[in-house]
Amino acid sequence: MTLSGCSTIKVVYNNSDDLIYWWLDGYADLQGEQKQFTRDALTDLQRWHRQQQLPEYVALLKRMQAMSPNNITPTQVCAVTEDMKTSFIGVLQRIEPASAQLSSQLSADQLRSVRQRFDKTNKTWKEDWLDPNAEERLRYRTKQATHRLEDFYGRLDKPQREALHQWLSTSIFDPAFSYAERERRQADTLQTLQRIAQEGNAANKQDQAQALLRGLVDRSFNSPNERYRAYNRELWNENCAGFAKLHNSTTPAQRQRMVEALRGYEQDFKTLMAQK
Repeated sequence: MTLSGCSTIKVVYNNSDDLIYWWLDGYADLQGEQKQFTRDALTDLQRWHRQQQLPEYVALLKRMQAMSPNNITPTQVCAVTEDMKTSFIGVLQRIEPASAQLSSQLSADQLRSVRQRFDKTNKTWKEDWLDPNAEERLRYRTKQATHRLEDFYGRLDKPQREALHQWLSTSIFDPAFSYAERERRQADTLQTLQRIAQEGNAANKQDQAQALLRGLVDRSFNSPNERYRAYNRELWNENCAGFAKLHNSTTPAQRQRMVEALRGYEQDFKTLMAQK
């Protein structure tokens, strides 16, 4: 939904297997038979996703269209975002067997490549979120949010921009705390991959690898750090409330534009569903 236009969705989706392959290769530096195995697994995932999950997206978009002309509550917003998260977890569950098999084949050099890629992305993350001062960070967040909102509503007027500024300027978002959790997840990922690689030729290696990956996914969405879980819940609720308040300040014309944008995504997903 953060893409710049409906047509972009179709282009990206139809090439998603290649895009994800190159993303994975950028981390793990895939070798030999791993390359074709990964391509085949991603082709299968896209076929399943097109048949099973795109209809769920269409239903969600219809629900959002019905909500858009009216005032909405933070609870309604959180329900939509929770459905999105559940859908993403479903994708991870679907790819779990193939992920376990590939993970068991990763060498020490490939795990070092993953670590190096984490370091590279962390550098970029810190440049965006940790290095700037509070004022610069707020300006960056506001610019991003404005761009995404105006993709759906059209140009925000002055009171709406002020409401957005108020929402983000009083946010509990803590980049240092978020970065610490990011590092925890990365360390957890590497430790999990190392454990899978060390299982060797155990008879139940596949089952063990899948169980380890399942635990990793659960810890990624439900941090073992109790303070972070509480922070994340509060930030989640804050954003639901902020979006609901901003939506409720929009005009009938802006809400109609939102409906039309959502309808455009719905039509694109229906087109993708019909493709083989």
